[in-house]
Amino acid sequence: HATLGAAARVFELADTPPPFLEPRTSVPLPAAPTIVFEDVRLRYAEDARWALDGIDLTLPAGARLAVVGASGAGKSSLLAALLKLYPVQTGRVLFGGEPLAALQGDVLRRQIAVIAQHTTLFNLSLRDNLLLAAPEAGTDRIERAVRLAQLEPFVASLPQGYATVLGEAGVLVSGGEARRIAIARALLQEAPVLVLDEPTEGLDARTVGELYAALSAAARGRTMLLITHRLSGLAQLVDEVAVMDAGRLVARLPVDDYLARERDA
Repeated sequence: HATLGAAARVFELADTPPPFLEPRTSVPLPAAPTIVFEDVRLRYAEDARWALDGIDLTLPAGARLAVVGASGAGKSSLLAALLKLYPVQTGRVLFGGEPLAALQGDVLRRQIAVIAQHTTLFNLSLRDNLLLAAPEAGTDRIERAVRLAQLEPFVASLPQGYATVLGEAGVLVSGGEARRIAIARALLQEAPVLVLDEPTEGLDARTVGELYAALSAAARGRTMLLITHRLSGLAQLVDEVAVMDAGRLVARLPVDDYLARERDA
């Protein structure tokens, strides 16, 4: 009954009022938005330390940036602010030149495809699990996303192909395959911004290596923000690295310089 539990959680989240007022309408957004954090501060309680403490960060359209830092450095809070999941106390976040306050949350999140550590799969066919990202997608579009996500061998191994039901919580799917399904969903969504939140966490080195090509395909032509602590293969995915510590952005440098610094440390 894991699917019922997951569905219940989805509806519970849908019924939860947002922690801030949503605008009645959203302003139009450019096809290739720039993301800007302006002196952003965020904390989860009045007496808590700042999870984000004066963040200034610009991500031009098409940029590929990794954000690294120890646990608690503020990486997840950066995503929470960007995805409008939690309001910032001071400063502002701009998306496509517009403050997040001017954008409805669902409109904003349609512009951002997220690949997270854990892929939510339902007791539905593979096709229906993929179509959660783009219900209107046709066969050609699905097959292209599956090919770029390197999911074709998995589809070929299924007894009924795309019609195969994946089972409760995706029990027929390995960790690497689940991550590839998430990549295919992101490709189907066709959002201009791609967020990768520890996408290779918990996977073995061989699977990680295989996923990087698929992730590179998903990122092509998009702005990419990668949250990670894994250094191997970083240069394949990003151009720059931002380092966070205690809620602050303490460094931003080209990926090759960052990797050289880490090797010499």
